[in-house]
Amino acid sequence: MDAARVLIVDDHALVGAGLVRMLEAEGLQPHWCGDTAAALDALRDAAWQVVLLDVSLPGGDGLDLLKRIKATHPRLPVLMLSMHAEHLFALRALRGGAAGYLTKDSAPGVLLDAIRAATQGKRYLTATVAEQLAHHFQEGAAADAPAHQTLSDRELQVLLRIGAGRTVGEVARELHLSVKTVSTHKTRLMQKMHLERDADLVRYVLDHELA
Repeated sequence: MDAARVLIVDDHALVGAGLVRMLEAEGLQPHWCGDTAAALDALRDAAWQVVLLDVSLPGGDGLDLLKRIKATHPRLPVLMLSMHAEHLFALRALRGGAAGYLTKDSAPGVLLDAIRAATQGKRYLTATVAEQLAHHFQEGAAADAPAHQTLSDRELQVLLRIGAGRTVGEVARELHLSVKTVSTHKTRLMQKMHLERDADLVRYVLDHELA
């Protein structure tokens, strides 16, 4: 990879520090940012070969930042790194232009293979993600897809947070939205998913292991 410059965007300092140490040991040049604003500054100030981007970020969601990066740096490969299992965000990330999607419990060798592939202009798909893609494009696959896959990215963000016990006001602060906007997203997602009460929403999140 010839000392590729890697921008790490993750709001957990211990995770960021660990990734920096690991990549430096492999001869790469990593730099860690803890939020969206710092990442955007770094993208303006320097050239990078690949970005490691957490799905969940303060001051904006990782999928939102992915869209912004691809709009301004369309050739810059972005690997999504998340605590969430592939079935929840991987297809959304790939549709948004990500070069791959890895969970944070991936082995170091897997992450290095993904970075290597990304610097060579390739996508990196784990076996789980490849299986999802194959199923997604099968005829009729959408008919039996889980209800949460019909949601927009923002609606999914609201679903996960309310399902984890946060109030509409707390969600609004986390996503930097108005309470009215979050309430509208909540109403729409409950209509799409045919849920009647908040308890139904929480039960759905638990039953589908989304929390």
